[in-house]
Amino acid sequence: MTPKVSVVIAAHNHAHFLPDCLGSVKAQTYLDYEVIVIDNGSTDNTREVVERLAWDKLRYHYQSDTGSVAGPRNTGGKLARGEYLAYLDSDDSWYPEKLARVMKIFAENPEVDLVTHDLRTVVHGRPGGILFVGPEKGDAFRSLLLGNCVLGSATVVKKIAMDEIGGFDGDKGFVHVEDYETWLRLAARGKKFFFLNETLGDYRIHKNNLSHDFTTAFNNELRVVRKHFQGYVSRYPLDKFLLYRSSLSRIYLRLSYRHFLYGQLRQGLRTAAMSLLNNPYYATSLSLEMIWRRLIKWIKKIKN
Repeated sequence: MTPKVSVVIAAHNHAHFLPDCLGSVKAQTYLDYEVIVIDNGSTDNTREVVERLAWDKLRYHYQSDTGSVAGPRNTGGKLARGEYLAYLDSDDSWYPEKLARVMKIFAENPEVDLVTHDLRTVVHGRPGGILFVGPEKGDAFRSLLLGNCVLGSATVVKKIAMDEIGGFDGDKGFVHVEDYETWLRLAARGKKFFFLNETLGDYRIHKNNLSHDFTTAFNNELRVVRKHFQGYVSRYPLDKFLLYRSSLSRIYLRLSYRHFLYGQLRQGLRTAAMSLLNNPYYATSLSLEMIWRRLIKWIKKIKN
């Protein structure tokens, strides 16, 4: 019988995380799915771990390393038999009710093309904060231009929608931000997004994360934003200008934060200045929001 959902797991040298990842899929309360593990040129014992943990719903496929997650995800999409594609990175995991909750949203909202939800961070094995997705309603394309509010391991999308845009773009200039660029193309085509503000999985942060190379990631994010703003149409030219500057301000502010986090004071000050120059009001409000979140986290830690 053809499954409703195809779970696509892109794996690259994450054999030690696969038991948690695959175990979380096997524990789903929603059962109408298949699992496709795409081994993207792993040199560890990924194949052995998958074969040891395999069950009747799982398929394994090996391919040479493509250098990004775009390649294995596109391969998974081609091999998928399901009507929906559920992406899961091999170092992340889901809560048992994840697929059930998401598929209920699709059933109740047939016009929706993509559903995404919140994730909890797990930082070096310890529970962290919550990664919140975008607004539940509104213009998804506009929201995405201000930043990626769609989380890869939290996203389920109709296969027909992904086929329509040709899948993920494997351009090397989009490495680390393939997700973001793809969601923007879907939104630009008028695809309907549903932002489910429930925490239904864990996003693992560790020393080997692809996103650890933050300078490349931020430079490529700038490329994505500049590319898609060219196609953004607004009735008010000033609106487009301010939106673009706000987007650049956010990117530079986040880059500044990462520089400070790694003790790179000069780079941090330079990128903070770039953020302020692009949009002083937006940079200031975002900074205050980040400080407020840190303060709340600190207060909770003291209370506990």
